Amino acid sequence: PITQGVAGVSDGRKTVTTAGTRVAPVASSTPARQVFITALSGNTGTVVVGGSTVVASLSTRTGVPLDAGDTLAIDVADLSHLYLDSTVNGEGVSFLYLT
Repeated sequence: PITQGVAGVSDGRKTVTTAGTRVAPVASSTPARQVFITALSGNTGTVVVGGSTVVASLSTRTGVPLDAGDTLAIDVADLSHLYLDSTVNGEGVSFLYLT
């Protein structure tokens, strides 16, 4: 369900340039209420969403794995608290967030 009292809707896209190197979807503090994250349909590997210690590698994976087209909805106060990692260079996500 969509949060009541939404002030705005914004979106973005983020790729993980180097697999195994976590990145934040936004460069600075970005207040939000909820975010919907979708793995890009062209991805051939797995993108993993988590906190600052997220790891995509299957042997030590932490976070929530997303295969191509999978979507995850998270209630979050700030997008800069989320991180992404991937198993393949250059793969990523698109996202929509509510403020």
